[in-house]
Amino acid sequence: MFLSLIVAGILYTLLKRPGLRNKLNNRREVQNGNMLAIWSCDEKMLYENIIEATEEFDSKHCVGVGGCGSVYKAELQAGQVVAVKKLHSVEDGGISNAKAFENEIHALLEIRHRNVVKLYGFCSHPRHSFLVYQFLDGGNLKETLSNKEEAVNFEWIQRANVIRGVADALSYMHHDCSPPIVHRDISSKNIMLDLEYEAHISDFGTAKFLKPESSNWTSFAGTFGYTAPDR
Repeated sequence: MFLSLIVAGILYTLLKRPGLRNKLNNRREVQNGNMLAIWSCDEKMLYENIIEATEEFDSKHCVGVGGCGSVYKAELQAGQVVAVKKLHSVEDGGISNAKAFENEIHALLEIRHRNVVKLYGFCSHPRHSFLVYQFLDGGNLKETLSNKEEAVNFEWIQRANVIRGVADALSYMHHDCSPPIVHRDISSKNIMLDLEYEAHISDFGTAKFLKPESSNWTSFAGTFGYTAPDR
């Protein structure tokens, strides 16, 4: 009963094992759109821990709400604190933006950079679809700049470090990833901070893998006010 309920969950950490990424691609085709089945009892235990830690995604554990989902703070039984983004669901049992969900997974599977938020795992199922990330205590840059007290303590050397971190991550995605990855929604709400004011880019739902032999024209994506004026 439980396995049928959470079919399509997987721990990202398992992807470190040789050959598992090919298995993921093959199983995705077999599952006809679902994101894989449970690989072992460890994933089942993690799923139960997340549900327990968030009390079935109770609002008191919610630390942010976005267009695609709500973010919850969850302290697992092992003591690790993670951020869980639960995707908004729709009436037919699906998720409101399945394409963004897959974009985020695909992008973060490819990216290895200290200034990009780490993806620990994900689950895709009609009952609960969510992504599990590292939790960053500093919140996002928008919140820091909007809070007068925090903004005063946010010194210029720290601001310059945030800019440098974001620039380094973007340079890595554009020049060191193959194919190049374009985020397409860099804004203050998508730049997370740790307690040392180290920047971590998040929210890759609109990210795009560039095709070398294509013109790469796309429809508008991003946040108004942060996009180039010629877009």
